Amino acid sequence: MLTHKETCRKPKTVNEAAEMLLSDLLLQHLNALSKMTEQEFNRLCDHVTPFLIDEFQIWQGNNDLLASCFQSDDGEHEDPARIILNRVRSLINNFSGYLVIT
Repeated sequence: MLTHKETCRKPKTVNEAAEMLLSDLLLQHLNALSKMTEQEFNRLCDHVTPFLIDEFQIWQGNNDLLASCFQSDDGEHEDPARIILNRVRSLINNFSGYLVIT
């Protein structure tokens, strides 16, 4: 029997991972993320990093995503999960356009 992780498509890039995370967030979450201070965002990252590493199998065979994280790293030498979360935050804070809710 396939596990939940095996039935879901694994993201191959930082952008794909960030978009998957964004697609699961409610408007309230998006609003809260956009207003977080750096300290609050750091606490959030500390809390969710283990879940992202597991969910996206970052250190367990998802070499495409791992490589994308390291290519996206701006010399900060951050954890791959943190790189993905930074991209999520960047997408939220730089969003311009329309939001379609279905």
